[in-house]
Formats: sequence, C-alpha cells, structure tokens
Amino acid sequence: MLSPKRTTWPLRHSVLRRLTIGWPTDYRWHPGTRYWVEPILNGMTEHGVRTERRPIEQPYPDCVVFEIDDGSERHPIVIDHGDHVDIRAEGVEAALAYFKLNYAVRGYPQETVLPGGYMPANDVLYRRLRLLRARRGRPRYSYDVYGRFGLRFPSETRKRAFEILSSRQDFQYEGSLFRYEGGPDKVPYTQYLVEITRAKVCVDMPNGGDLTYRLVDYLAVGACVVRPRGVARLHVPPVDGEQIAYCEPDLSDLGDICAELVKDDARRERIARNARQYFDKYLHRRQLGSYYLFEICKARESRAPLG
Repeated sequence: MLSPKRTTWPLRHSVLRRLTIGWPTDYRWHPGTRYWVEPILNGMTEHGVRTERRPIEQPYPDCVVFEIDDGSERHPIVIDHGDHVDIRAEGVEAALAYFKLNYAVRGYPQETVLPGGYMPANDVLYRRLRLLRARRGRPRYSYDVYGRFGLRFPSETRKRAFEILSSRQDFQYEGSLFRYEGGPDKVPYTQYLVEITRAKVCVDMPNGGDLTYRLVDYLAVGACVVRPRGVARLHVPPVDGEQIAYCEPDLSDLGDICAELVKDDARRERIARNARQYFDKYLHRRQLGSYYLFEICKARESRAPLG
C-alpha cells in the first residue's frame, strides 16, 4: 500500500500524544455511514493519536459526532456527510469543528464550518493502488472515454452525459447507466478500478451530491478526469487544466473537451500525473487525517492553548 511519508498539514506530536479521539460505537442514520467516515478515523490513527470507541449520541441526520479529549475536556466534532450543501445549524452551534463533505463553493458564515474533503468508495483501493498505477502508466488503453454512472438517485445530469458521450463519433466511449429498473448491473468494484486504468479519459458526474467517490477513485489511480463545475468543493480545490478538466455545468462542451484530451496525449497525461500527485498530497487517508487533526488542534488552541 502506498502511504505518503510527509503530511501536507504540520502536526505537533507533543500535542497529539495528549489527545484521545472518542469515536462512536454505533452509527444511527445510514447503513453506509462507515464507508464515509471511517477512512477519516483510519487516517487520524495513522498519526499515532489514541482512539477509543464510546457510546456517543448522534442527534443530527446525515452527520457523525465524535469527540476530541485532552484529558480535562471533551469537545464534539461533527462530520456532515449529507449529499446536500446545507448544514445542520444545531450541529454547527454545538461543535468545536464541523466538517462538511459537500462543502458549498460559496462557503458559510460560521467559521467553525470547514470543508471535509472526500474519500474513495472502499479502502480496497489502498491495497491495490500500486498495481493500478502501474497499469495506468502503461499506454495500453482499451477505451478513449470511460464513465459508468449509477442512478440510485434520479439524475438528469448523468442521463444527459451518457447521451452526449454515446452519440459521439470521434472517440470510443465505454460506459453505462445502472441501478434502475431494466438497466445493467453495477460492475464489481475491483473490475471498475481496473477499467479506470484502461481509459484515456474518465468522466465524473454528480448524482445525489456534487462530490462523488468516483472522483476520488479516479484521482487516486491517476486518471485524466473530466467533470462539470459544481456547487461543492474539496478542502483544496483541484486546478482546472492542471489536476482536472472542468466542463460547463450544462455539459455543453463535455464532448468536445473529451475529444480534445483523447487526441492530445501530452496534455492528457500531464493532467493524469498531476491528479495522482494531488491525491497523494491532499486526499490520501493519511493526508486527510492530518488535515482533520490540524484543523481540530487549531480550533482547540483558539479556545485554550494545548501547550
């Protein structure tokens, strides 16, 4: 498994040794919650901070509440994993820090609301990342443009993207719509990861929320990603033309951007290399863990210095 040796956010280990993360023993609102939040926990524990499973009340829908404990005080921290960009005002008011995964580009008036980043669909990715990147580095492409889109939520954007990409004659598109009555099955996760490595260009589209697991999977493997500009952003936004290629929100230029990248090998592969570096620097679970700890310690120190 690849793991960055250095973290982007500096941490004071003398402070971390005095902290304990109290993590809830149970989640309340959604059976998939652990996939959204436990990579963050795993990333924080990689920095040596103590963790303790505790019964912690979970009063806010689409949120997980955990605690930071310095031995004298406990402070609640909220991770809002809801697909919407709206926040839970009562959770913001109660929390030392409130991390919002689908963080609105426009921001929020409350200083305690912080962008929460995003994570891959499954930690299996980390075990296979070295091999996946090696495969992506070989010029053995099976597809020009790739994008399988689920329809667990009604999505006119994904349907429109599928129509645009399927109708193009100047590149080969590999993709499908799944999770609807009469539609094709979802491919296994490991197969999908391999398919990413065989595509020149990978397309990401919002569905229930603006940010997606698919985006992070693409960046991790080192794909050239095309997606529309959206209403939510990551904690460190990727730069258009450097780590990602953005199309218009109405998808009017989606097909043309994909066609250009398919033909321009140098530009496409530069974006792909930068995407992989971006993931390692900002979205790897160890990096995400250091970001959360950095912001939590900063918020704690603003109330009472930790020494």
